[in-house]
Amino acid sequence: MGEIDNKLLYQLILGFFIATIIATIVHEYGHFFTAKLLGYDARVSYGYTTWTNTSYQDFFGSFTRDERIKIQTNEYFPRQQEYHDFTKRIKHETFLITLSGPLLTILIGTLGFAILCFDRKNFIADSLSPKKWFLLFIAFFWLRQPANYVLDLLSAISRGHYPYGNDETVLARYFAFDIWSISFVLALIGLVIVFIIYKKFIPDESKTTFLLAGLIGGIGGYMLWIFILGPVFMS
Repeated sequence: MGEIDNKLLYQLILGFFIATIIATIVHEYGHFFTAKLLGYDARVSYGYTTWTNTSYQDFFGSFTRDERIKIQTNEYFPRQQEYHDFTKRIKHETFLITLSGPLLTILIGTLGFAILCFDRKNFIADSLSPKKWFLLFIAFFWLRQPANYVLDLLSAISRGHYPYGNDETVLARYFAFDIWSISFVLALIGLVIVFIIYKKFIPDESKTTFLLAGLIGGIGGYMLWIFILGPVFMS
């Protein structure tokens, strides 16, 4: 697999740092732009996106106390169908906003991977230019899926239950799937793509350096952004 190339190691660690931060921000802006298109007031923070719609809040606020009680007890009232139609619309829009974050990340990663495969014949395995390393990092946007699944498993072990609030879990609940199912499937796809990239596109003499840089830069970049840089620049 080759010895550690210190110069390449530092460069790749920096690359993973930057790629991890950019991928996190891009993911959140996927949520943001969809929410804005649907008429929501949206705000991107360093690791999450919030969205609200004052007209929707006004709609729910228009119900009388008696109507709200009947909503909770599922009793009939004249505006019941209007209420059900409205909640169905909100559920559908929440699905679209939630989907857009991971979907944008996956589309970018897939684009990078497709370009790599298309350019395979011109991809000189023993000499990677900065442009080719850039394409590799774009394709590695897919790494978010297995990384998130591992984090979810660790959370499930520590808390005693699988997380309910992440994007893939929300999507699974929308389709009435097992809450871990979409995360698991996407993690498998991501692992396959990452493995293909590692085996076919990373030079043999750089594989060890690449693995070490990915471990340090990927985890370090995420921690640096979420706990230090993100709260400072995008709180």
